[in-house]
Amino acid sequence: MTTPALRPYAPSAVPAAERGARLRAVSPDLPDEPGAEEAGTPHPVAPRAVGPRMIVVGGVPGAGKSTLLDQVGRDVPRSVVLDPDRHRRRIACRLPSWVPYGAYRWAVHGLHAVETVARVVRGPRTSVPLLVHDTATRPVRRRALGLLARARGWEPVLVAVDVSLTDALDGQLDRGRVVRPQQFVRHWERWTVQRPRLTAVADGARGPWSDVHVLSRARALDQVRELARRAPAVVPAGVGAGAATSMAPARPGTPCAA
Repeated sequence: MTTPALRPYAPSAVPAAERGARLRAVSPDLPDEPGAEEAGTPHPVAPRAVGPRMIVVGGVPGAGKSTLLDQVGRDVPRSVVLDPDRHRRRIACRLPSWVPYGAYRWAVHGLHAVETVARVVRGPRTSVPLLVHDTATRPVRRRALGLLARARGWEPVLVAVDVSLTDALDGQLDRGRVVRPQQFVRHWERWTVQRPRLTAVADGARGPWSDVHVLSRARALDQVRELARRAPAVVPAGVGAGAATSMAPARPGTPCAA
């Protein structure tokens, strides 16, 4: 597939049809209205609780994963959120304002990957839920993460944020960071192939995942919040109350805008 030309664009200047002309849209495109029905997943439903949860929030760039995780982190302060945007903000605060994000994107995602693997491998020390940001469009990496989490004692749950092509592109503009066109095309093409499979998996064999949910932005927020709030309240054997208290995440600070 020919990738879109690498050039700046804005919703008001370029029609949505032109921006997505070379990308195959997901069918159907689900609306964000709370009353909309979605195939394969009732809402909100907390799956059976067999251990501390690792909730992976997936979706293409611009789907709203960081916004969702930030909101859930505020609503459920006992949760631990792993989001590359926090690394981005910390690095941006230490660099001149004229340095573009693309110059240190590799460091942001590298730090996020290392932190995620370290947390998952360490395993749950308390009942605190772990929320992980991931595009989840790479099936091998997605399955490996689920298998690793289950092997280390987590109950892995996948929540994929389902948005239209136009909403994903506009979401990147809203956040002020646009993924390179060639890279976004690859994410979107993988998502168009995997979306119907993940929707079917919601009612069938889930592999390493305890539950799989494919939901619009609004419903994904409600579902992740519900999953985090209903995390098992029992501290694993051998972990004292003091340790449980020490695992409570610090409130994210925003010393500067990036």
